[in-house]
Amino acid sequence: MPTMAQPSAVAVATPPSPVTRTALERLFDPRSIAIVGASTSPTKRGFQAVRALQQSGFQHPVYPVNPKATAILGLEVVPSIDALPNGIDVALIALPGAAIPDALRRCAAVGIAGAVVLANGFKETGDAGADLDAALAEAIAETGIRVIGPNTSGMLNVSTGANLVGLQDVPVGPISVITQSGNMLLSLVNDNRALKGPGFHAYVGLGNQADVRYDECVTELSRHEGTGAVAIHSEGFADGRSFLQAAASAVQDKPVVVLRGGRSEIGQRTALSHTGSIAGSDAVATAVLRQAGVELVDRSDELAIVAGAMATTAPIAPGRKVAILSDGGGHATLAADALTARGIELAQIGDQTQQILRELLGGPASVVNPVDVAGATDADPTVFAAAVDALMSDPAVGLVLIVGLFGGYHLRFDASLREAEDATADSLLALTASHGVPLLVQSCYAGDAVANHDRLRAGGVAVINSIDHAVRVVAALDRRGHRLSTAAERSALALPEPAPRAASGAGILDEPTARALIEDAGVEIGGWTLARTVDDVVTAVTGYARPCALKIVSPQVIHKSDVGGVRLNVVAATAADSAQAIIDSVTGNVPGAVIDGIVVTPMADTGVELLVGATRDPIFGPVVAFGSGGVMVEALEDVTFRAAPFTDLEAHEMIDETIASRMLDGYRHLPIVDREALARFLVRVGDIVAARPEISELDLNPVIASDTGIVPVDVRIVLSENHPGDHI
Repeated sequence: MPTMAQPSAVAVATPPSPVTRTALERLFDPRSIAIVGASTSPTKRGFQAVRALQQSGFQHPVYPVNPKATAILGLEVVPSIDALPNGIDVALIALPGAAIPDALRRCAAVGIAGAVVLANGFKETGDAGADLDAALAEAIAETGIRVIGPNTSGMLNVSTGANLVGLQDVPVGPISVITQSGNMLLSLVNDNRALKGPGFHAYVGLGNQADVRYDECVTELSRHEGTGAVAIHSEGFADGRSFLQAAASAVQDKPVVVLRGGRSEIGQRTALSHTGSIAGSDAVATAVLRQAGVELVDRSDELAIVAGAMATTAPIAPGRKVAILSDGGGHATLAADALTARGIELAQIGDQTQQILRELLGGPASVVNPVDVAGATDADPTVFAAAVDALMSDPAVGLVLIVGLFGGYHLRFDASLREAEDATADSLLALTASHGVPLLVQSCYAGDAVANHDRLRAGGVAVINSIDHAVRVVAALDRRGHRLSTAAERSALALPEPAPRAASGAGILDEPTARALIEDAGVEIGGWTLARTVDDVVTAVTGYARPCALKIVSPQVIHKSDVGGVRLNVVAATAADSAQAIIDSVTGNVPGAVIDGIVVTPMADTGVELLVGATRDPIFGPVVAFGSGGVMVEALEDVTFRAAPFTDLEAHEMIDETIASRMLDGYRHLPIVDREALARFLVRVGDIVAARPEISELDLNPVIASDTGIVPVDVRIVLSENHPGDHI
C-alpha cells in the first residue's frame, strides 16, 4: 500500500466538515484521527498506531497527542486533547483504563465523534473492574461520544487505510468483519490468504461492547458499498433483540455469517471471563439467529470461506436446484452425498439437456446429475465450458458445482493445456454472467498458484479446495435464495407497544385467569368452565355431554396431580362424586388450602401431543417453543424456537423443523391435523408474549392437535415484576 506523506503541516490541517455524516459513519470511515497517548517508543501502541496509519496509506489528517513529545514519525505532536482542532472524527485512546473516562469527556468537548478504547481492566475482570466500568458508562452517557471497546483490538477500514489495529498487508475485498477477539481477525486474514479469498473491507473489534454493539455495526457496515458480506465472531450479544432486527434488515441486501463462541457451558464461562458477555441458551440462539436470516457456521475454518463466497456469489434462485459437473466419479459421489446430507436437492436435468451432454461428452459419460465427463475433458478442457452452458440453460438448474481438478489439467497432464484452461476460465465467467446462474469450482489445485483460478476469483467465482467447504457454501447460497424470495412474508422482529398489564403482582396465575388471558388475545383453547360448587361441576359436565377433566383451582396448589386435584374422563353420573373427591383430597393433603373452584374442560379428542410454550430469553426477549409434547418432551428433546412476534410462514417453518411434524399428516392411527390452524395458534401465542412483557413463562403442555382443533390441556402462565415497558 502507498505510504502517507509525512510533512509536519499535516498535523495542523483542518478536519473535513462532519456535518453531513452521523457519528457512526464518522467512526467507521474516519477522515481525521487523533492518537491520544501517542508515543516516541516503537514498542508502544501509541507509536505503532501512527506508523500503521502511514504504512496503510491513510490520506487524511493524523494528530498525535502527547504532552512531552514534539514530533512522531514526522508529524507535529499536539500537547493535549484540549488543543486539538474541533471536529475530528475518531480518537484512538492508548491510555490506562483509569484515565479513559476523563479522556472521553475531553474528546467530546472538542467535537470528536467516536473513540477506540484499547485499555482493559473493565467488566471482563469481574468485580475488580466494576467501578471503572461504571465510570466509563457514566462518561459515555454524559457526553454521547460513540465508543468501540474497551478491551478492543481496534478498528480497521481496509479500503481507506484507517488502520487502528496495526495489522499490515490485509488484502482489500468485500468482507466486513465484527468480532470481540483480535485473534479471530488474525485467523480470518490468514484463512482468507490460504484460501485465496476475496479480501476485506472493514473490521471492528468490539471488545466489551460498552457502547457500540453488534447490531449497530451490522447496520452500518451493511450500508457500505464496499461490503459484500458481514462475517461475525461473537461471544455474546449485549442486546440480542436489536441484533436480530439489524440482521433481518441487513440480510435483505448483504449476507451475514456468524460463528458463535461460548455455546457450551465451559465455553460460556470462558466467554464471560474474556469479554464479560452472557452467551445464553445455545438452542434458542441458534434458532432465532437463523430466523433472522443469519448464516451460522459451526467451525472456525468455515467463517472466512463461507462469508467470502457469499460476498461474491449470487444465491440460488428459488425452485431451482444444483447440478454437479465432475471429471471423476469419486468426487461426484462425495459431492452428491454431502449435498444430500445437508438437505440440498440435485436438479432433475431435462431430456434435451441430457442429449446435448451425451453428444458433447460421448458414450462413457454419465449425463444424469451428477454429470461425470468420464475423460472427455482430459485432452480438451474447453469442453467444460460447453457442458456448463448446457447445464445453465436447463430451467431446473440454479447453480453449477464443478468438482475435481479443473484448472490443474496443465499441471496434471500436459503444460500445453494451460492456454485452453485459461480460455475456459474466461468462458465460464461469461456464461455465469449471461445465464445469471451462479458457478462454484472445487479443485484439487485450488491451493496452487494457478492463473485461471485467479481469473475466476477475480470475476467473483469462488475456487475451493475442499468438497465439504464447497458444499457448505452451496447450502448457504440455497438458504439465501429462499430467504430473499420470502422476505416479504417474514417478521421484522420488532416488539409491539406493550399491552396493559394482565394482572398485578408476580408469580403463577390461577388457571382460569391464565385461560381468560390467552382466550381474550384470540387464541382458541376449546370449551372450559370455572365451577364454584359441586352442583356447578355437575351442570358443566352435563352441558358438555361428553367425558370431562376436572382440575382444582387453589392458590396453595401448584402441582395439582400430586395432591389429588385432577380427575379425568368424568361423566354426568360421576361428576358430583368426582368433584367432592377432589375437594376432600386437596384439603386433606394441603391443610388450609383455599378452594376457588374447579375448572371443567371436555376431554380432548385423540390427537398428537405437542408442546407449545414461551419464555423471555435474557438476551433475545420473548421466544416461543414448539415440539413434541406430553411424556415425550424429555425423551425426544424435540423442540425448536422462534423469537416473537413471527409470521405464519415462520410458524410453518418452525413446525417443519420438528419430529412432531411427521405425525401431523395422519401417521398410522393419528388424525390429520390442520397445519394452517396450528400455525395460526403458534403465531397468536407469539403475539401474546411479545405484547405482554410481564409474562415470563407460558406453558401449554400438552396441546392436543387433532382433526377437530388445537386444544391445550393445561395452561400455565408466570408473571414477573417487569415494568410494562420492559421488553427484555
